Amino acid sequence: MEELGRVKKIRDLMCGRFTLYDLSKSKLKIKRKVIPNYNIVPNSNVLVIDRNNKITKVKWGISINWSKKINIINARSETLGEKKIFSKTERCIFIANGYFEWKREKVKNPYYHTFKNNMLYFAGIKNDNEACIVTRQSYANTNIIHERQPVILDYLDFDKWFLKNHNFECLNTKNLLIFRVSTEVNNPKNNTINNILKE
Repeated sequence: MEELGRVKKIRDLMCGRFTLYDLSKSKLKIKRKVIPNYNIVPNSNVLVIDRNNKITKVKWGISINWSKKINIINARSETLGEKKIFSKTERCIFIANGYFEWKREKVKNPYYHTFKNNMLYFAGIKNDNEACIVTRQSYANTNIIHERQPVILDYLDFDKWFLKNHNFECLNTKNLLIFRVSTEVNNPKNNTINNILKE
């Protein structure tokens, strides 16, 4: 879910699935081997970059001590500095090859978002062992699918993000390839390359 205050709408909020299967497009020197995952879901262990530029593994989703049912997977950039639940978090960066978003047509159809020759780096926040993705209002090309999108960082934006000098703009969004994929990805148990093949 995104920030508290929109709890009732958690099922319709992004970003709820992403992929990480290939690090060859990364400009980072990542020595870790990744097990290809074409359907990363909330509560999964994911790789993030911490403020010391180290790759660490955390749970995707920040829990809160007064409710076992709430798991915050997205945080709105517009109110990031106002929420007490985020006051003790630090910034991090999620590593991904792409992400899924669902468009309401006659049925909810999944669309995959990716770059042709680059990794995706999502702005994030974390505590000791949990993290969530920071989102913003979508740009024109992503708004066709959903009104919210991740804050997607360029490699050169990393320092600005960690120093809290980033303005949440991500003009690289215009370079996203967006295409419809099979509804097989709707089932978290389906974790094959078929999830990212254009229909």
